[in-house]
Amino acid sequence: MTEPEPEPMYITSQKGKKTRILTPSEYDRFVNAWRKPDHVTIFETLFYTGLRFEEAKRLHKHPEWVEWVRNVIHLPQEAQRKKRRRQLERYVQIAPQVKSRLIMFFQLEHIPTLAKWDEAMKRNAARAGFDPTGFSAKTTRKTIESWMIVAGIPLTQICLWQGHTDLTSLRHYQNLAFTKEEREEIRRRLEGWW
Repeated sequence: MTEPEPEPMYITSQKGKKTRILTPSEYDRFVNAWRKPDHVTIFETLFYTGLRFEEAKRLHKHPEWVEWVRNVIHLPQEAQRKKRRRQLERYVQIAPQVKSRLIMFFQLEHIPTLAKWDEAMKRNAARAGFDPTGFSAKTTRKTIESWMIVAGIPLTQICLWQGHTDLTSLRHYQNLAFTKEEREEIRRRLEGWW
């Protein structure tokens, strides 16, 4: 008899909206279900940079924001445009896992709208055999933030990279129920970031 799959993990916003958090094996299943290579490029770029969807769209138009030698994306004030933004600019670490994807990301003709991307995320979730509840553009950002915490990256560094104004915004990620094996796999996958 095989073990049942663990229950899906979600982070629920103050407004009650659920965002799906992926485990490493779910991530693999999700990535492998994409039919369009461009969608894999967008998904992995969003995932490994942790950028908000609109920030990634702006980055696509400004490849000069990438500082390849320093391994960072420099997001100036106009890149962020978040209403409650406190940082005038921020630097996002480029993970070794995303360098080649980022090059391909800049070669894409266009990035879909947020609404179209959310639809594509739900369609791909269903194709991968998941309940599409909670799959959206936020899935990549919230998942990588939870993985960074599991990998032991200091919360203050995660806040700076991700553009959070305080540590409180990351506290709910610390209580996610990853299994011991999932935690080990996350640490392995994010090795070399820090």
